[in-house]
Parts: sequence; structure tokens; C-alpha cells
Amino acid sequence: MRNDRVRLLKRIMVIAPSILSLLAVIISVITIVSVADINRRLKSVSLNSYVEQTVVSNNYIVGSTGTAGSGDAGNVVTFGQSAGAETGDERVKVYLTFDDGPSSNTGEILNILKRHNVHATFFVNGPASENPGLEPLYKRIVNEGNAIGMHSYSHKYNEIYASKEAFETDLDKIHSLIYNETGVDTRLYRFPGGSGNAVSRLPMSDFADILHARGYEYYDWNIYPGDNTGKSYPEEAIIEGVLGNIDEYRSAFILLHDAENHDSTVDALPEIVEGLLAKNAQFCVIDGNTPVIQQVVY
Repeated sequence: MRNDRVRLLKRIMVIAPSILSLLAVIISVITIVSVADINRRLKSVSLNSYVEQTVVSNNYIVGSTGTAGSGDAGNVVTFGQSAGAETGDERVKVYLTFDDGPSSNTGEILNILKRHNVHATFFVNGPASENPGLEPLYKRIVNEGNAIGMHSYSHKYNEIYASKEAFETDLDKIHSLIYNETGVDTRLYRFPGGSGNAVSRLPMSDFADILHARGYEYYDWNIYPGDNTGKSYPEEAIIEGVLGNIDEYRSAFILLHDAENHDSTVDALPEIVEGLLAKNAQFCVIDGNTPVIQQVVY
């Protein structure tokens, strides 16, 4: 009996290294497959959507003094004076803003705004100027009483934020485009990804300094319903993302998108506007008198 146990033990000692090696190979394969799947998923996510959803993971509430309800001094929202503080108007001030256009969707968005007699602020990019069918939309935005601001020319993060020089080159390009197309010397800017983005390797304060040195100001948002997640994002979620959060604010800066793959935004917009009008909201456009909203103050 003892000899049998000894022989069994010897056999186990002989095959144990092979078993352990096999287990190591299996674990390695599983790890490699898992990492590859994670990378695939990350690559499939829109960088723009990722940045925006990360930045606005917390909705900041505006207090009666106009300061942010959040106490995180490293990631704050600044509003200047509280809405209605001077006029006594207690209605919520709504700033509808659209990023990433003009596109084939912008015309219909303008139609909806005009039909409801409300206005918005469009932070535009430059590629539409290279398309004869879309180029007139820059001027139409302005002619119909909407505000226009800069959202970079290329909207390519790796180019815009590569250096201060690259940022200035892109800034000059989009500013000149807007002026040439509309005659508006806009002072409004929205950083691609927002002022609190984690994409730029350089401090965002460097770029904010460039804007301020030129007399420009940057504006972020406090309501984002997720419409940049993808073309199939449901319009019901966009509607609820706006109307379900609007009561938290006295000054509501709503981020929407009018890029060509945002059909759901177009579909959701009539109900959003009608819902806000039913709440007696005051529609405003961003201008030099608008309280500044900034996720991070530089």
C-alpha cells in the first residue's frame, strides 16, 4: 500500500508541471482575448461621446446666488449672476445649443425652431464650408435670429490640442470662416469635449488663456441628454434627458448636436421645445451678456 502511494506521488510530481503549464497557457489566452475585446469596445465608442459623457457625469445645480451646487472646486460650474436676479423673472432661462454642424440635419432643426418662434446657439465646425449644399447654412443660422459660435474648424482632438500653435491655427480658421460667411465677429467658443475634457495632453488652461487674450469666452453646458451616443439613440431618451432635468436649473444650457448622424435629435426636438414652452421657459441665445457656464474655470 505504501509503495502504491509513493508511485502515485511520483506520477503527480511528474505531470504537475505539465498541468501547471497548460493552465498558464489557458489563462494567457483568456487574458489576451479579454484585452482584445476591451480594446475593440473602446475603439467602437465615439471619442466625442465618451468625452462629453465623462465630463457631464454630474449635473451641477445652480443655487440662488448663481454658484454651483457642487462643492468640488476642481470641476465647477460658474454662472455669474443668477437668472432673474435683477428682473425678478423667475422663469427658467433655456439656452438650446447645437454642436458639430452645420449638416444635412441643420436645416430641419432651423425649421423646427422657426415654427415654434424660438432661437438657439449653434457652435459650428468648418467642413460644411467645403460643401456647396451646406455652406449657406452658416448664414441662415444668423439670418433667422440664432447665435453662432466657434467649435473648432476640424473637430479633431489630436490636431486641435496638439500644441498651442495648432490650437491658434484652428481658432483663426474657424473664426475667419464664420466672419466671411456671416459677417459676425463671434466671441463665443465651445471646446471640443468641453473645458473639462481629459483628452488634451496640454493643460486646458493654455487654450483658455489664448481665448481670453483675444477677447473670446468659452461656454459649456449643464444638461446633456446623451444624443451624441449614436444614430440609433432613442428620441425618447433625449426628450427625457432634457425635460426630466430642466426643473433643477434656473439657467439651463442644453447640449444637443446637429451633425448628420443625429436624426434622433431632430425627431426629439419638437417635443423638447413644446415641453419647455409648456413650462413657460424663456428661450435665450448666448451673447456677451450671458452668464458664463464653465465646467472648469481657468
